[in-house]
Amino acid sequence: MIILYKVQEVAKIAGVSVRTLHHYDSIDLMKPSTKGSNRYRYYSDEDLKLLQQILFLKELDFSLKKIQEIIKNGYDAEYAMARHIELLEQKKFRIEQLIDNARATQQELSTGESLSNEQRFAAFSIRHTPDRIDLYQKPKVEVSVTNEIEDNKDEPALSPEKPAKEAENLEEIEREANRIYRAVATLMHLPPSAPAVQQEMVAYYHLLDRFYECSPNMFRNLGNLYANDSRFSRTIDQHGNGLSIYLKDAMHVHAESLQHA
Repeated sequence: MIILYKVQEVAKIAGVSVRTLHHYDSIDLMKPSTKGSNRYRYYSDEDLKLLQQILFLKELDFSLKKIQEIIKNGYDAEYAMARHIELLEQKKFRIEQLIDNARATQQELSTGESLSNEQRFAAFSIRHTPDRIDLYQKPKVEVSVTNEIEDNKDEPALSPEKPAKEAENLEEIEREANRIYRAVATLMHLPPSAPAVQQEMVAYYHLLDRFYECSPNMFRNLGNLYANDSRFSRTIDQHGNGLSIYLKDAMHVHAESLQHA
């Protein structure tokens, strides 16, 4: 049984205005499934699913024009949801750092305890991924590349020299991240600044740079997040007890070297 919703019902469910829904119809972004003889608009559950995707993209600061391009350009909802989560996590991380910065500044104003200029502007230097349409274009993996990956499962799946189309494959990104975690876990008897450890940090930075457009400061702050947020540390520490803290220290060393390069 197909359930249809009037425009007022959709507006109430989604928390948008009727005028917004009319506008989406007029620009062919989201048209109702049907219009009655009375010219009333009627929306289906599939229409509401599309509206949810549109609202996610708006939340990520995409313009309506770019949202139109994304929706019309071979849109894959399942793939897009993974991108939504990644970009929202970046946005969340940046906002959390700005809140911490505001609290530190508030404390400075109330106690007179001075912040360094680096501390004062650290949160503002964290970049976020711009509204790039290409992030929502599902990568096409050639058969030959897929076969090569299957034939070389024991080899690192990603390195700075490999082409970007491989780096955009999330499974390969995850595989390389896990390889780095395992490698670093075997090096924890060395100081974080050891060349062998820093070699892995070079690989990790390049990996995150493709994923987050990472700056040295963001790399340092991500290290803090991995060590201090149990959602991340639990996963990382599965590769070695205390790895998340050690990884943070190693990431700090590499971030420092990049800033002084």
